[in-house]
Amino acid sequence: MQKTYRNRTRDEVAERIECYMAEQALQPHAKLPSERKHCEDWELNRATLRSARRKLIEEGKLYSHEGSGTYVSPPKFNRNLQDLETLSEAARREGRNLETQVLYGEIIECTKQLSRKTKLRLGHKIFALQRLRVLDGVPAVLELTYLDAERCAGIEKKDYGESSLYDTLRQDDGVTLTCGRESVGLTYTTEQEGELLGIPE
Repeated sequence: MQKTYRNRTRDEVAERIECYMAEQALQPHAKLPSERKHCEDWELNRATLRSARRKLIEEGKLYSHEGSGTYVSPPKFNRNLQDLETLSEAARREGRNLETQVLYGEIIECTKQLSRKTKLRLGHKIFALQRLRVLDGVPAVLELTYLDAERCAGIEKKDYGESSLYDTLRQDDGVTLTCGRESVGLTYTTEQEGELLGIPE
């Protein structure tokens, strides 16, 4: 006997999935049942179920790994950039675990490109610091910071894996941020960046 599927909209099915997640008390990174099982249990058309799951993925409530399945996303991380809130401060406020891996920290000379960004002269000593920030065990941010090395003596000798960069600047060098500028854009990941962030090149 052929099963007759109920005529449900994408939004209705998305709501049903969210109810299921709440009823089962699914934690972040918990795996959802297969599409086949949900279609059979709920008498749904697979195309509608897939569309509903895509909707929840776009909203950041689910994520998927090709060939592995669909999983519950962790809560969105909120950071207040308007008040110059650091990543460390935001993580503490939200009760999230933040780990920092220092990839390199070295003194370099200011290039033409860096001179335009930093307003420092060519050849000026700059401290370049690259760090990988891992939020709740998931690689989240790849940071590259340039600082005036002549203004902050010995900056290259400090440990930025355990301490906050902004706290160190404020406590050791008397440097406090009072304003900032943010720009958002798209880019392609290199092989190294993809490996660090756990995403495709």
